[in-house]
Amino acid sequence: KPQQRTDHEGCYAGTERQGGGQRDQSGGSKALSGMRQKLRFTAVLVVLLIILGTASYREQGKRQKLSFPESLDLVVVAVDGEQVTLREMAFYIAYEEGNMEDAAIIYNPDNTDEYWQLYINHTFLREQAKQTVVDMTIHDTLFYQMATAEKITLSEEEEQYLANDQQDFWSDLTEEQRESLSVSEDTLDETMRKMALAQKYQSILAEMEQVDYEDYSIGGTEYEKLLAQHTCELDETTWERVPFGSITVDH
Repeated sequence: KPQQRTDHEGCYAGTERQGGGQRDQSGGSKALSGMRQKLRFTAVLVVLLIILGTASYREQGKRQKLSFPESLDLVVVAVDGEQVTLREMAFYIAYEEGNMEDAAIIYNPDNTDEYWQLYINHTFLREQAKQTVVDMTIHDTLFYQMATAEKITLSEEEEQYLANDQQDFWSDLTEEQRESLSVSEDTLDETMRKMALAQKYQSILAEMEQVDYEDYSIGGTEYEKLLAQHTCELDETTWERVPFGSITVDH
């Protein structure tokens, strides 16, 4: 724009030497050019406002937390195309929130939220625990797929252990927590069954590959290699809106 003004001024100076009529014509051209500039500026400004408004709307949508009971059928994770909903992740959410709250009570029984807000190793504990939920979901879904493909089943003894764990987990949930999760006991039992089969196949695979069980746990060297061979997706926009830390616990 400064260059345009300079050009018009130079044109005006030249025509002024030629006479008043030419000066008037140049003045009209300058006014027309200025009007065009204003129109272009207005158009650009409108586009920028639309872009900023859209970005602001999306950002506001990201910040607005979901109602967990009303969002159970939303897909959050996909492992090799197999979709996992919030309903299927409810066990991991309740499990990890319980672990965090237990530690929070030890840290400060008068204000458990203080522990949830801790910032350690460049991350908030709340966000770290939330990521653990995703990691556990992906890990167990992947190993359950492998166990199913190999037709792995639980022994009678393993079935009994599982039944005890299922009963204990459900019994430990208060009525308020069950209501907040809004999933049935059968749903939680099914997730725990898949987890048991996943853990069994992890043990089998570790033995086959002659490595430690932990090598196929989350963060393990062999698990990272295995993970690289599969496609895992996370709907970050939806997951960001899940109110982890306030579903089964209240600070």
